[in-house]
Amino acid sequence: MTALWQDILYGCRMLFKNPGFTTVAVISIALGIGANTTIFSLINATLLSSLTFPEPDRLVVIWNVPVQNRTQRGGVSAATFLGWKERSRSFEHVGAVYNYVRSLGKGDDGSPPEQVQSQRFTPGMFHALGVRPLLGRLFTDEEDRIGDAAPVALISHGFWQRKFAGDPNIVGKTMRLDGVVYTVIGVMPPDFGLLNQEADLWEPCGISQTQLQSTASYLVAAGRLKPGVSIAQAQAEMDGIAAQLAEADPARNKNRGVRLEPLQEVYFGGLREPLFVLQGVVAFVLLIACANVAGLLLARASSRRIEVAVRSAIGADRWRIVRQLLTESVLIAMLGGLLGVAVGWVGLRLFIATAPPGLPGLDDFSIDVRVLAFTAAVSIVTGLVFGLLPALQSSKANLAGAIKESGRGAMGGLARHRLRSVLVTGQIALALVLLIGAGLMINTFVRLQRNDLGADPRGVLTFEVRFPEDEMMKVVGRYRGVGLWEISPVTALTFNRIFERMQGLPAVQSAAGSTFPPLSGAMAMNFIIAGRPAPAPGGTGATSQPQTNAAYLAVTPNFFATMKIPILRGRDFNDRDTQAAPPVVIINQTMARRFWPDEDPIGQRITLDFVPDEQPRQIIAVVGDTRFSPYEEDPPAVMYVPHMQQTPRWQGPSWNARARMTFMLRTAGDPMALIPAVRAAVAEIDPGKPVSEIRTVEQSLNQRLQGTRLYTGLLVVFGVIAGLLAAVGIYGVMAYSVGQRTHEIGVRMALGAMSRDVMGLVFRQAALMIVFGLVIGLAGSFALTRFLGDALWGVTPTDPPTFGAVSLGLILVAALACLIPTLRAMRVNPTIALRYE
Repeated sequence: MTALWQDILYGCRMLFKNPGFTTVAVISIALGIGANTTIFSLINATLLSSLTFPEPDRLVVIWNVPVQNRTQRGGVSAATFLGWKERSRSFEHVGAVYNYVRSLGKGDDGSPPEQVQSQRFTPGMFHALGVRPLLGRLFTDEEDRIGDAAPVALISHGFWQRKFAGDPNIVGKTMRLDGVVYTVIGVMPPDFGLLNQEADLWEPCGISQTQLQSTASYLVAAGRLKPGVSIAQAQAEMDGIAAQLAEADPARNKNRGVRLEPLQEVYFGGLREPLFVLQGVVAFVLLIACANVAGLLLARASSRRIEVAVRSAIGADRWRIVRQLLTESVLIAMLGGLLGVAVGWVGLRLFIATAPPGLPGLDDFSIDVRVLAFTAAVSIVTGLVFGLLPALQSSKANLAGAIKESGRGAMGGLARHRLRSVLVTGQIALALVLLIGAGLMINTFVRLQRNDLGADPRGVLTFEVRFPEDEMMKVVGRYRGVGLWEISPVTALTFNRIFERMQGLPAVQSAAGSTFPPLSGAMAMNFIIAGRPAPAPGGTGATSQPQTNAAYLAVTPNFFATMKIPILRGRDFNDRDTQAAPPVVIINQTMARRFWPDEDPIGQRITLDFVPDEQPRQIIAVVGDTRFSPYEEDPPAVMYVPHMQQTPRWQGPSWNARARMTFMLRTAGDPMALIPAVRAAVAEIDPGKPVSEIRTVEQSLNQRLQGTRLYTGLLVVFGVIAGLLAAVGIYGVMAYSVGQRTHEIGVRMALGAMSRDVMGLVFRQAALMIVFGLVIGLAGSFALTRFLGDALWGVTPTDPPTFGAVSLGLILVAALACLIPTLRAMRVNPTIALRYE
């Protein structure tokens, strides 16, 4: 122990004696360890964490899946869920949930109505999760009877603080949801959430008789396994139950199976591949940093060879010398680790600030004890890794050889120089792999940004107005296994009044409305073309005609002008396209090419195949193509109908497409400045309807690209760090080489060598390292960039332009790193050089 303490003290003195070397080495290691600390913090908070529920390893999500594709996870119908619950014996509790949107009425303090996120739970879901409220109680089975759910709700801790100022007497108080008075029976803990961390409240599932008879799969089921029951055992039981239900109720369960998945996997499984890729990237950065410091240690060993030889001559064995040198290496690594924690903390803060909202585990990202232990372990291992080879190489010195080497100059350090060249070659190879990965992601992001969406998103404000389910429709029967509902005409009339009011707002150049936010999606709709054989519902008919379908949007007049979508032929909708007028439809160019490739679609008629008694619609125009996402390569087929001409009946599972309208306002100035006027105008028309989802179209598009932007940014940052470290390594080797060969260069110049000959001499040595590094790096890139395949868009993992551009860039960086040592070699004075050493 005394000897170790002496080694530490001596090592500290040596490091303080060489502050330049120590600073460069510590910063190099700190960058590598800091990057690893940041990414491991993300892994620790997601893949290595346990959910906050008791015994989370016993919690599973029960998916309804197609038998032919068990990876296609889906919800379950109410009847099938109840069948699972009654027949299964592997679970202590089974529950179900689905998301819902509510309108919260005006507050007692005069606060305006607002839209809140609700989840409907069966009581069994709370029991399966093993949670208790912070205040109050859970709702009971009696309060969740089929067809008769009680108006009670639990609220989230955040909602309690925000809306009720943390009132300790909140239990028993009421609030108005969609016009119905609900009683607050409890407050959930701050960290509670299930598959929707933004939920404001939980209410009884309230399965209706219509939902019980429906084939619609809208519930997500979860269960808690009994002690001692494995997922494999429960899966086998559920497979048997699925087969029984398929025979007993084929309408809902034919060709349907069950898949059990750990809740932890549902939460974080999608992060596994990108986080592991990033962890591999930062491991490469750390390896480059290690190679850099190892090269510095080898160069420093030249100045310590007499010291090592003397220690050996007076009795120190080789292991004692190696131990001393390794102690110094570990000290460098520990200092780098301490600084790396700070670098990691800054990196983590920046990540949290730029992460897309709703990222799983975002609130739990921190540098905790496990992360600190990881950093400490990495620091020690790093010190041993980059210190071992230099220590073994340096410990070979003997006094006579060291004295001869000091007199002779360059030749004695040849082995060390070769080892440094190998290390730099490895640095170049690793840096090239990282930079090519970053280049591919930059290429992806640029292509996404340039992807023509077919509309102009600039300067457009959007907001949503929504009707509650009970206010806008009532069940009138069943159609194709689901509820058939009649839509109140008040819904469309109210939306129309808001549309007309928006056109009169100051600074509004153009206004319109759509059933879905612009450039963000649509409802799929089957249709039948007049004069052609109709397929059987749900597939193909006896004529083997494929099902014809397209995206469906109901819009107001002026929609195409507001979004600047060109009308290629025909006319726009107008205020005469009402329920009483002949039904019309507008299609986009892709739909025209797909279904009428050799004829003019204008004047053709189609019938929507959605509810009974649909009237044929005449195509009155063809408009330009749009994409619903920056990630879409090919525009989809889209049909547009006047929102006032939508059918008065609708299938229940798709009621959201009729309950809401997104309005868009194109302005000359700042769109966000219109928000107060928008709220006031909507309140004039219907004070009970909250204005929600207020944002610009550009903000919406940017949010969808945020994940790719963050991933690209991380790879670029790590790639740049790797490139800089590799450049420092090249510079160090070349500077050391020139210094060691000063005498040789002087002799050559004394014998008549020109400056260009000296430049060629130096660059040939650098070229060998660069070429070998590029060859190895390119081979590694071809093997490893395939792991980025799922994140790439519009570019292949082996994209030749990216490989070529990045390789050329790294060559230029390496050449610049060689420039200063080369210029120094060219300025060598032969007279002085001949006396060197």
